[in-house]
Amino acid sequence: MTTMTTANPATATSRDRGRSEILLESGTNELELLVFRLGKGLYGINIAKVREVIVPVRVVAAPSQPPAVLGLFNLRGHVLPLVDLHRYLNTQPLDNAAKTRRIIVTEFNGARASFLVDSVEQIHRLSWAAIRPVPDTDGRQQFVLTGMTEVNGQLIMILDFESIIDHISMQRQLHVDSVENTRGINRGAYRVWVAEDSNFIRGLMQSALTQSGYRHVQCFSNGVEAWEAIEACQGDPQRLPHLIVTDIEMPQMDGLALTRRLKSHAGYRHIPVLLFSSLITDDTRHKGERVGADDQLAKPDLPRLVQIIDGWAAKTPAQAG
Repeated sequence: MTTMTTANPATATSRDRGRSEILLESGTNELELLVFRLGKGLYGINIAKVREVIVPVRVVAAPSQPPAVLGLFNLRGHVLPLVDLHRYLNTQPLDNAAKTRRIIVTEFNGARASFLVDSVEQIHRLSWAAIRPVPDTDGRQQFVLTGMTEVNGQLIMILDFESIIDHISMQRQLHVDSVENTRGINRGAYRVWVAEDSNFIRGLMQSALTQSGYRHVQCFSNGVEAWEAIEACQGDPQRLPHLIVTDIEMPQMDGLALTRRLKSHAGYRHIPVLLFSSLITDDTRHKGERVGADDQLAKPDLPRLVQIIDGWAAKTPAQAG
């Protein structure tokens, strides 16, 4: 019987330290980006998804593991899969990368995972306004990237770790055909707007809502697009959404900043805002509350998302139409 090796606890950054030094105030439209290297490219991940960075450890292969997964290891009582991002992205490491390789341990969507990278560079504090959407070049790039930015003249690409993990593990909870309408809601009359930067997640959300009967679903790739669409309605109640579902991490304007702007406007503060994000935990819910979010739900619970929207629709049936 093979025994898994417990990882060395030495870290480059940790969530415990991050709570006091890194996590930002609500609604400032900022993020902390951990930059790491893969081959000749620089990539980034929101520090809010990072628990710690550790040196490479020995892993144990699991039966029928996906090609991009190197194996499993035990980190302080948690058994984690180790994903080789080079294998997944089909890129090549640098010749001298062996000495600098690190493992980024993440936690989002209620689960932990880890990713092998060539090196970890540093943390940059940025405005979401500096994060640009990914150019529409090919489907693969759109799938793995959520944005890009430039720091000190260097291009940094932000990976969609949620989509990567879902693609590797094939989590069926993200793939929902329809949700039963137990309340008898007139879903077809209710206007739902979705702000989500990930093409992959946005498509799943739209599919789950429309197949459940919500015919008037309008999607936006970031908070700026959603805000501009709200403004274009010019306060017309027949055009304004009945409810807005927004991610937190988005280029240009994040979900917290969008929520704060909506709730600070006399003409829009009545619109319920539901935060739907992998960053929502018991420790971070206060940030959504501070900006006035009406409800919060951690990804990837799409059936529960539809049920929450049903609840709001039941409260405002006279406005639907």
